[in-house]
Order: sequence, then C-alpha cells, then structure tokens
Amino acid sequence: MTARLATHSEIAGRTNHVLERLHHAGVDVEFVGELERDDPLAALTDHQIDLALVGVSVMRGSAAHEFTTVAVLPRMETRDVLVALQGRATPLSELPAGSTVGFAGARRGAFLAAHRSDLRAIEMDNARVRAVAGNTRGQGTKGGEPAPDVLIMSALDARETGLLDTAVEVLDPKAWLPEPGQGALALIARHPIAEATALDHLPTRTALRTELALLDAISEHGTETLGCLAQPSGRWIRLWAAAASPSGDQLVRSDLTGPLDEPESLGASVAAELVARGYRLLEGVEAS
Repeated sequence: MTARLATHSEIAGRTNHVLERLHHAGVDVEFVGELERDDPLAALTDHQIDLALVGVSVMRGSAAHEFTTVAVLPRMETRDVLVALQGRATPLSELPAGSTVGFAGARRGAFLAAHRSDLRAIEMDNARVRAVAGNTRGQGTKGGEPAPDVLIMSALDARETGLLDTAVEVLDPKAWLPEPGQGALALIARHPIAEATALDHLPTRTALRTELALLDAISEHGTETLGCLAQPSGRWIRLWAAAASPSGDQLVRSDLTGPLDEPESLGASVAAELVARGYRLLEGVEAS
C-alpha cells in the first residue's frame, strides 16, 4: 500500500528530510502537497491522506480528533539564531543601542525586550522574516522597505534560507528559551502504520510530552510569551521554562527535574511554579 502524505505549511521545508526517512524505513509514500491552513486535519478526517506531517501546533489538536501519533521524529535544532543583515557581525549583547531587530512571534519580542530593551523591535510574521532572510543582505525587502539590521529566527528557518552557516550567534536555549515543541515533528494518522512507527524517537516523544503538559497546565493564563525546553538524561528529565511581559520588565522562570516516566507530572509542576512566581500577572498573559 502507498501511504498518501501531506505536510503542514509551517514545516513544509522539512518534508524531503522526512520522506527520505520514510523511504529508508520501507514506507512507500506519495507526497500530495500541503494541508489546509484553516483545518489542517480535515484531509485525514476525510480519508484524503493517510499520514500528516505536523509540528506542535497541529499535534496538540490531533488528540481531540482521536488520531494516532504514529511517530515523533528525532528532534531537529531547537535554538534561535541571530542573523546580521547589515553592518558587521555583532552578538546580541553588543549590538549598538537603537539597532533594528526583525523577528516573528510574541515570545521573541518579549525575550528581546527583557534582554535588550534599548533595541528597536520590528515584529513580522514568519513568512516575512523568511522573505527578508532570503533576500540579499542589506538590499531591503521586496516592498522596498529598509531591512532590519539583524533578524532573530529559528535555526531551522535560517538553514532553509541558507543563512545558518553565517549566523552571528546561536542563542543559548536555556536563557533564550525556544517555543514549546520547537524543532519537533510528528507523523499523525487515523490508525497505526507499522513501518512508520519504526521512526519513533522515544527521548523526543518524552520531551514533547513534558512540554505539551506544561502548555496544557498553563493555557488558562495564556502561552503567547512562554518558552520552554525539556531534556531527558538517563532516568530523569529536566524542564526549563520562562515567560516575559511584552515590555520585558517582568520575567518569570522555572527549572525542575523529574522522573523520566512522569513527564506530565513534571510539566504540571513547572506550570504551578511559574504561576506561583507571577506568570498570571504578566501583562498580556493574564487570563481575561
């Protein structure tokens, strides 16, 4: 049987990597394109495809449809990077005051304000960040607007736009925490597909369970500026988490370790500690 596979648009650039892995695992795959943006799991529901390759945003919704997470793939790069577009290569801590920084997402904006409130933040959507990164350095955007001095983007996006090897700085993921589930991909299906399950990577699945448990436990307070990273080691798993107010003047953190076989409990414990330290009071994060 040939398995029909579609990919969520947010991770479309990683499709070929996964198709190669499926081929080596003995799965005959027909790639049929991208999932719908508004209802990415509709194609599975309607039996138009057999497998969906998704990131964490879609993965969270798959449980409500009672789909099976056939495989969580080995985690790709989790970190954000700083890419210089104009001027000399300078790390974030040494950028001159007033330098312009392009980025996508409330988390990056809040962490930037917390780390360097003297820089000029320019929020863009992901597509615009990638478009700016894909243009010649210092030549501005396609719309004729000046390009920012630097971009902060995921290392995976930097790789796909050809800029990873020339990134100025890889931001420390335990200080500049990534988006929950950043770098994680999963194959979702209506029913288990035996050959595809061979691709499942247990350490990544466990880390993802921890981060998703944190998201679920803290979601009533909002998750827009939340960053976290779970790392299994031996019989234990450690979870770092932090969130900042949009203005950067408030920052709450948690860093706890728990048994490897209790990832949901660890996620809930970190959520409780963040709330106790003021997470729910952060401007723009407080529940309405």
